[in-house]
Parts: sequence; C-alpha cells; structure tokens
Amino acid sequence: MTEHQTVTQGIDREKFHEFVEHATANPDDVQMELGARAPYEGRLFHSLAKVDEYTLGGEEIRRETREYTLPLGAWKEMEEASGFVDPTDRMEPIEVALAALSGCLNVAVGVTAIANDIELDDLETSVRLDFDPRVVLMIHDVEQSAEMFDDIRVEIAIDGEDLSDEDAAILAEGAKRSPVWSLLRFAHDMEPAVTVERTPEAAR
Repeated sequence: MTEHQTVTQGIDREKFHEFVEHATANPDDVQMELGARAPYEGRLFHSLAKVDEYTLGGEEIRRETREYTLPLGAWKEMEEASGFVDPTDRMEPIEVALAALSGCLNVAVGVTAIANDIELDDLETSVRLDFDPRVVLMIHDVEQSAEMFDDIRVEIAIDGEDLSDEDAAILAEGAKRSPVWSLLRFAHDMEPAVTVERTPEAAR
C-alpha cells in the first residue's frame, strides 16, 4: 500500500492507528489541561478572549504562534436596542460555543469514520438552539438560569459513495464521543470565584 493510499481526511491512517495504540498503552501521555482567558475591554459585552498555552502529558506547551484572539461581543441589533453608543457586531460567546460544538462533532464523526473504514466525501454539522436572555439582563432571577436554553438541535449531513443507514447509525453514535458534546451534555462542577486585585497603594 502506497503512502497516498493510506491517507484519509488528510492523515496517514497507519500513523494515526499507531498513535492510538500508544495512547492506549500510555494514557498519561495524552492527558491534557486546556484553558482560555478573556480580558474585558471596558465596554459592556465586549472581551478579547485568548487561547494559548496548554499541557500535554504534564508538559506545558507555549509558543507565540499559538496565541489566538477571539473578539467577543453581541449582536448589533441587540446593542442598538439596549442603548449602546456606536453599536457593533461581534461573535457572541454562545455562538462561539455552538461553533466549537459543531467543529468538535465533525472531529468525532471523522475519527469514527476512519475507525470503521467508512469513506466520507463531505461532512457538515449544524447546531441550533433557542435562547432567552432575561436572566443575564437581570429580569429573571439567577435560579432560573436552567431555563435560558431549550434543547440543542444537532444535524449532521454526510455524503459519500455507498453509504448505508447502518453507516449513518454508526456515525451518529460516534458523534457522542465529541469532547465538547460531553462538556455541554453532562454536569460539571463549576463555581465562579471573584478575586480583587489591589495596587500596593490601595492595599495600605
């Protein structure tokens, strides 16, 4: 089998399977710590979220070429209606979370396809949900936060020769291996902690 024949979805399948075998035998090597931060810009809704360093197998990986900035904000129509001066239009954090979910579902479906020798010519995942902003606008109490969203609707469209209903069922089950799907689907302990940073003069 030539190198060209082993390449699927831009990866060498033999090397990918070798990587999975290594991860199976050495689980500590693939444990990760991930994070992000969002400096506030002094304008309601607006932050410059940043993604940079992470750890892999206990080793911190940091490089200048891997610093990504996401200008987060709100919808121009919402800013206009709520009294913003010079309203703008930015990616809203909920939309970024949905984009992350759609991309991660593509990953899970793609890996499932490779593992099951399913050839895909095309793949597109769409996610939608209904959002009620009244809690964040202080109209509803924080105890009603669970009512902000309805169920997330996920549609995955695939294309390829000789794809069967069985293939579709395998890929649908494989989509549930998506880390972002698990992040949003299952409960995780998470409590905000607010710390006050004081200058030396203010602390006296």
